Amino acid sequence: MFIAFKELNSIISQINGAYHDICTKVGISDSEFDIFYVLCEQGDGCKQSLIYKSSGIGKSTINSAIKKMEKEGYLKVEKDDGRSTRVFLTDKGKARSAETAEHIIEIENRIYESFSKKDREAFIKLNRDYLNALKKEIDLYGVRKE
Repeated sequence: MFIAFKELNSIISQINGAYHDICTKVGISDSEFDIFYVLCEQGDGCKQSLIYKSSGIGKSTINSAIKKMEKEGYLKVEKDDGRSTRVFLTDKGKARSAETAEHIIEIENRIYESFSKKDREAFIKLNRDYLNALKKEIDLYGVRKE
């Protein structure tokens, strides 16, 4: 079977592997890293549901990681309106986030800034276009008779 995105899939797997390697080096799980990353991206005190949506990780995995991180003193979870909760970094969590997710974000920004403006725009556009087309196809999956 011909796989049009074989090279892209390989690259994505290697990128994911690189993120996993940094998590291993600093002694946190991939889920914990993703939680720190989303909190850096969305801001301290973001809704827990936003962490699921932004990270692309399942609710139960995120819930388990948040409970573990709260027990370890990195996070504080507070009830919000209704059934929602907000997630906050403790001082210990802020320090851990700085040496993990924030450090990786700095690396990502350096790499991104090393691209020309034209290449940065093309990189984002092509990835966004691919994502939108993929989501559209997935929404149609099972609807079409082929």
